[in-house]
Amino acid sequence: MKVLKYVICLACAMWMGTTMISAKNDKDAQPEEQTVYIFGMACAFGDSLVHFTDVQEIKGLELVNKGFLEYRSLYSYQLKNYLENAKNLPNRTCTVYFSEKKSKLEKTFAKFKKRYQGDKSVALRPLGAQEFSFTRHGGAE
Repeated sequence: MKVLKYVICLACAMWMGTTMISAKNDKDAQPEEQTVYIFGMACAFGDSLVHFTDVQEIKGLELVNKGFLEYRSLYSYQLKNYLENAKNLPNRTCTVYFSEKKSKLEKTFAKFKKRYQGDKSVALRPLGAQEFSFTRHGGAE
């Protein structure tokens, strides 16, 4: 029983040490501005409409913490606000998908589109770039 306690204490100490080292390295890493590709989808649980945007390019975004999009929730709110105000479609659940590689994001886009096209109870409504486009958030608006 004593050995088990020592093993657990040692494992916890090692885990805390690696967590502190990784947190320090993450703090030291500077975000890098680059081109990011993004698309959004919106649906409501009581409605059969699913809206989706085109894959769009946004330049100069900052990816932090190993490729995570900063201000990502604000991009989904852009889509939500557009649908509520311009299309009078309240209570939509909006989500955005992003990647540094356009080909990878296009595969994800095609997968979601295929999934919804196979469901006859769902109507897909595309939002073209001329109708809706994401605007950059962060550093220099």
